[in-house]
Amino acid sequence: MTELSEAEVARSLVARILNGEAAAETEMVQRYNRGLVFMLNHRARNHALAEDLAQETWRIVIEKVRGGDLKDPSKLAAFIVQTGKNQLLMIYRGSHHKKTTTEVDTAQSLDPASQPQLIIERYNTALIVRKLVDEMKTPRDRELILRFYIKEEEKQQICQDLGLNELHFNRVLFRARQRFKQLWNEYVEAGADP
Repeated sequence: MTELSEAEVARSLVARILNGEAAAETEMVQRYNRGLVFMLNHRARNHALAEDLAQETWRIVIEKVRGGDLKDPSKLAAFIVQTGKNQLLMIYRGSHHKKTTTEVDTAQSLDPASQPQLIIERYNTALIVRKLVDEMKTPRDRELILRFYIKEEEKQQICQDLGLNELHFNRVLFRARQRFKQLWNEYVEAGADP
């Protein structure tokens, strides 16, 4: 028995949800929730916020899928991730319009505007990272670091654009990370405060 591709699984889940199958909704959440929470936690650096945002993301995703709003069912995973990113962005922009009373308290306590020092530190760190990436000698290293880590482009697209297979991509990215790490360490050792 051959295993279904991710695109086939996604299309099947969406079709079953459109047919009113509640078990398919549960299966979708079980299949993708771990990755969603991981991504949100990585970006928000707050596990409780990541869990809350995941819940709101699932509410929106299920509503959209039920309504037939997903144009390409094979891209279900990307749709879920983008919806989660949008929820986090709304929190940080302070424009999360659908707040309950308890969500208002949570959002206000997690609003970066209430923590200006944290905003400044993150901004300064981002500036340093950009500066160091620009100083990397190999153009391909710069491109890989920017596209994969900063712009968060899909690995497959970068491989296609640069004519790399997955194994070669991993090797090149590893070397680029090592070179960036060396620049970072030199920057820190020079007495700068990251």
